[in-house]
Amino acid sequence: MRAVRRHVWGAWIVTLLACQVALGADDPIAMPDSAVAPAVAPAASVATSDLAFAGKPASAGIIAMSFTGGQFGADPIYNLNLAFYPKTWLGLEATIAHNPSSDTHAALHHAGASVRIPGVWRLQPFAAAGLGTIHVFPGNALNATSVTKLLLHAGGGAHFFLRDDVALRFEGRSFTILDQQESHRGAYGYAEWSVGLAFFRSLFAPAPSETGAEP
Repeated sequence: MRAVRRHVWGAWIVTLLACQVALGADDPIAMPDSAVAPAVAPAASVATSDLAFAGKPASAGIIAMSFTGGQFGADPIYNLNLAFYPKTWLGLEATIAHNPSSDTHAALHHAGASVRIPGVWRLQPFAAAGLGTIHVFPGNALNATSVTKLLLHAGGGAHFFLRDDVALRFEGRSFTILDQQESHRGAYGYAEWSVGLAFFRSLFAPAPSETGAEP
């Protein structure tokens, strides 16, 4: 019987302690100072700003990946673009692209730099230039082999931010392809336009002022 009473009293004490903690009593049972945990700001207030466009200025230490599709000359083109922004105004980009057509298809690989121009609201313009190669495959054509040619490109576009980390990417470029084959040396150009989605991620933890937390 005494054992039962001890269990009952123990259960009542635990229940009272739980109620006191749950109700946020102003005078909880005394504990050593070293055991009192510091107050932590609610995580929801920090994460909320990541779900909308806060109009943050461009920052350094950002990586981006974009997927776009459009036209290269008269044929379609599909691009995968990777970028790193070491400065608020400067980006380093690398792109691989596929240009299918009825008779031949081509793979493009090019790298370059982009300069971000001060934007308005959600719009962030940029200018870009670089160089690379185009590898042309003749498909099923007889007596033909694939060839690789040097290309130069320049152009620009804009990011329209849907959130702080997601944007629509609009872009137009002019490509100059240098042909070094003996039968027809020279240079010829193509225009490209494309549109797609870009995703951004910071390599560094946000500053307290960006999350709303006190420093």
